[in-house]
Amino acid sequence: MRIYRCKTLLDSEADYSAFARLFADSILDGSSVSFLLVRDNDQRLLVVASESDILLSLARGPNDCMVSCGSSYSDGMRTFFGLSRERVAKDSSFVDAAFAFLAIKAFFETKPMSQHVDFRNGTPDDEIVDFPTSMIAQPRVERVLVEMRVNVTEELRSDIKQVCEYIDGIADDPDANIDFDDAIQIASLCGGRINRKQDIYLFSYYLDNGDVWQFRVQRTILDAIADGGLQTLNVLASVPKNRCEH
Repeated sequence: MRIYRCKTLLDSEADYSAFARLFADSILDGSSVSFLLVRDNDQRLLVVASESDILLSLARGPNDCMVSCGSSYSDGMRTFFGLSRERVAKDSSFVDAAFAFLAIKAFFETKPMSQHVDFRNGTPDDEIVDFPTSMIAQPRVERVLVEMRVNVTEELRSDIKQVCEYIDGIADDPDANIDFDDAIQIASLCGGRINRKQDIYLFSYYLDNGDVWQFRVQRTILDAIADGGLQTLNVLASVPKNRCEH
């Protein structure tokens, strides 16, 4: 990952820990300039600190930009220094730093950021699509839904184990509610309990290559996956159409 402070390259092979150190140093010296993270696939993430909040702006292509969206009820605007000049953004674009850092870590790990922070279309600094190079629009990938049986990867097993631990941890909490389709967002899994009586859950699993596996299972199946007893799983997979034609 390349890290820029405004338009100055700070590190060309940074990991999340390196970014966190650089960003912390920026906050300590009182500055609130922008950082730009650039992946090997050319996707970019603008990171701006303001007071105790952080703005994130993701560019996946020249016409595909999003900005973080928090729960601020203010209609006000904030000024910040972008890549090369002052910019303005809505108060609501600055989100809680704790959630922002989880989203930034997900960006480093090529995992879904929306599990941690909500986004809306647009960007307060359109230079992110032109610096350090002009982004090129990627051809649209046509996807189809296919029923298939897949091997349970170690990553999926680990994520499901975290889900089971979370469900057990809130079992006695009267205020906890997991009975909607995105109630549980852990690692690359998003889902919830869709049938309380039969203890059935629906989850979507987001893979690094853009595929999505959706599966509907009882809690006992989740436990079997987490414990290593179940090695395969029936899923409804979203995959590129051309992959199915070969």
